[in-house]
Amino acid sequence: MTQTSGLLSKRPSNVLKVFGDVPTPLVNGKALYDIAKKERFIVGAFNVRCTLSVPGIALAAKETDSVVVYEIAKSETTYTGLPPEKFARAIVENVTSVGCEVPYAVHADHTTVKNTTEEAIESARDIIKRSIASGYTSVSIDASHNANEDNLRITRDLARHVVEAGLGLEVEIGEIGGERGFSTPEEGKWFIESLVQDGIHPDLLAINNGSIHGNYGPGFGEGIQLDLTKKIYEAITPWNVGIAQHGITGTPLDKIAQFADYGIFKGNVATLFQNINFGFKMDDGGNTLYDENGDYIKLEDEGIPTDLWREVDAWVKETGNTGGNIKRANLPFKEKMEAIDKKYKERIDRHTYEWAKNLFTALRSVNSGRKVVDYINN
Repeated sequence: MTQTSGLLSKRPSNVLKVFGDVPTPLVNGKALYDIAKKERFIVGAFNVRCTLSVPGIALAAKETDSVVVYEIAKSETTYTGLPPEKFARAIVENVTSVGCEVPYAVHADHTTVKNTTEEAIESARDIIKRSIASGYTSVSIDASHNANEDNLRITRDLARHVVEAGLGLEVEIGEIGGERGFSTPEEGKWFIESLVQDGIHPDLLAINNGSIHGNYGPGFGEGIQLDLTKKIYEAITPWNVGIAQHGITGTPLDKIAQFADYGIFKGNVATLFQNINFGFKMDDGGNTLYDENGDYIKLEDEGIPTDLWREVDAWVKETGNTGGNIKRANLPFKEKMEAIDKKYKERIDRHTYEWAKNLFTALRSVNSGRKVVDYINN
């Protein structure tokens, strides 16, 4: 797909302000979600905890003409060394470096408000404003840890910044993996209808439908409830809102291929790409496999060098950041990981590319790039 000056000139004003001199198709996330809902495909939304993941994803997007969302959650910014100002620029630089001209978005995933204190709300407001100022084109507001009425009030307040900027908006009802149980169609309808009545029209709704964030540990299986998902989607269909599926790592590709039939139009993948960077042995769904002691299995010919992995592994055990908390190793080892020899970067690129390409196929997003270009230019 050849890039057009028309598309570049129609990028959101915040993107033009920050990246106007860079001919990169960083477009409004809203455009990606609109076309996904119309054409019935799922936008791949990939959390980048280390910039080593970006070239392989961008190469797969380039070959398959698949739109993609590069995202990072508010919590992830604290343990990756990638605040909004650095994250957006790192994505643009890496996508540009491989010559990818397929439209993409940069998304603030899980802008979380875990309680109703002014401090928590203002912390979220700050990162939303910084994300928009840094060139992000989509934002997720997640106050689902709170009671539904508080969730509504906080989301309504914070979402106005996104609405005013005219960017993509994702909201959440029912904490993913939370103790209060699955989201319900009644909750979804009430939440979206209430927001729309207040002038807030989300593009996507994230729900608790049985997924978890991170790898599925020994003895636990993937649990996304598609029938429940469809019922919630049908309840919010009158407002043209799709479902955002979180926690896809470990989900079989053939199940992912069904997502759009159940109203899922954005699919988040995070831990899988971290697994690739570290070089972990995985099953067919990208979930890590463990040895008899419950430890990760590092493959000699995948990911970062083995000697660097030994440093990471020692740090993890010394600091108690075992299991899913290995994600916190991304910050103390950021410089060393980004400085690995070219041959290690190339094998990470290759493995990431292979996984991203398979995901794009399962997500039905192949050839979605030109559809988004036509949509924006028309």
